[in-house]
Amino acid sequence: MKRMTMLMSAWLAGAACLAPAETPAPSAALPLTPVVVKSPRVNLRAKPSADAEPLGKVAEGAILQAKAFREEWVEVVPPETVELWVHRDFVKDQVVTAEKLSIRTGRSINHSVVGAMARGEKLTVLGEAQDWLRIAPSPAASAWVSRKLVEMQLPGPGDKAVVAEVSAKPLPPVAISALATTATASGAVLTGAGVEAAAFIPEDVKSALIPLDGQGKAVQLEGVLRLVGFGFRHPSRFRLVRLSGRSVETICYVRGNSDQLNGLLDQLLRVQGRQYFVSGADYPVLVPERISPRAAP
Repeated sequence: MKRMTMLMSAWLAGAACLAPAETPAPSAALPLTPVVVKSPRVNLRAKPSADAEPLGKVAEGAILQAKAFREEWVEVVPPETVELWVHRDFVKDQVVTAEKLSIRTGRSINHSVVGAMARGEKLTVLGEAQDWLRIAPSPAASAWVSRKLVEMQLPGPGDKAVVAEVSAKPLPPVAISALATTATASGAVLTGAGVEAAAFIPEDVKSALIPLDGQGKAVQLEGVLRLVGFGFRHPSRFRLVRLSGRSVETICYVRGNSDQLNGLLDQLLRVQGRQYFVSGADYPVLVPERISPRAAP
């Protein structure tokens, strides 16, 4: 009986660190977009569904940090009012010791998994109960709020623009000489400092825009330009990614002149342009207005 009890305890502890297939993998810091709650007592949920486990409520005027936008839901960092728990066997001195530690909404493996942290990541313990630790809100966890109940917070003077992620289809290629100094038929201009393009919105992006305040907001991002993998339907052939060891994290899709973008593949770039959130995409389409090569860090 004693042996069976020990085996059962070990299984429960192990299950606490394992996540279902849909659990987000641990990742580096994500780009966040502030959104404002515009209705009183808005529900936060564990998944993008009206039937998902409720995590709590937020008041009108509360500011949440959005990680991604869907057609009907917005993924946000859980605010301080949401309780998040991890199993204590996989934390030492407030550092994760498991390969992957699930973040749950309560003190049992029956509670929803809303995120995960990787070995070596630090967390802040706010309390404890038996085998479980309550931790401070982390961008590694996610809550969901109905998109119609929030609106994007526009940056004030001097604020730095931030971005989430989206998608789009490639524009028809337009050949441009690397030494050109005048506008081509596409409105693009190349200069010694990089590539500039007149602001425009592709027609298919325009027709799929989600009705959100802040569409077309000016942003500036840095990342490596990569092709999108085959086998899936994407709004663009190009994406901007952040590299961290073996990890490749998509920042956004890039929608611009194919010839120009093909010539910039696998380079570290600074991209200035406008972001658009479109129907059916978890992240934004970035339409570049200027692309400048960056030195490797």
